[in-house]
Amino acid sequence: MQKERLFARIGEMTVQFATLEHQLQGLLETLLGENSRLIGPFFIHELNLSVLLRKIKHVARFRIQGDGSLLEQLEEVLKRIDAVRDMRNLLVHGHWQIEEGCTTCPVRVRDFKMRYEDGQWQALTDTTFNEKKLTHLTRRLQAMSNDVNFIIRKVSDAPGSPIVHPQQTV
Repeated sequence: MQKERLFARIGEMTVQFATLEHQLQGLLETLLGENSRLIGPFFIHELNLSVLLRKIKHVARFRIQGDGSLLEQLEEVLKRIDAVRDMRNLLVHGHWQIEEGCTTCPVRVRDFKMRYEDGQWQALTDTTFNEKKLTHLTRRLQAMSNDVNFIIRKVSDAPGSPIVHPQQTV
């Protein structure tokens, strides 16, 4: 894959991950409600993705327990996001191995995290990416981002909801 196209795909993917994480922070702020405006800067924005997903799930079970369908949709979206969390960590923190001059080669990303597999410790794992795989991941992230936005709107716009969207003013 051409280096410029590879970097463009990596950039798109990085932006999608960052956007999704920001939206999840906004969702948690929305679920916490208008009386919790100081929580964002001091609490929410310090959470890693795993903890953020878990906090959203717990708060949502309390705040939207009256809307079983919306809660089910939210929990499904959170599961899909959690499923790509390890991939996100690999792509952000892994060591990218790009062969100079090879325009058709896939790239490898090396993960240095120790894993216990098949009865022994594995020190390194390589994951191979091509342009198609990176594009597919970017599209999945965009779909998840759309789903999170939909849920934020549903929660914010619910009739009689005590929840105010974080960008709204009272």
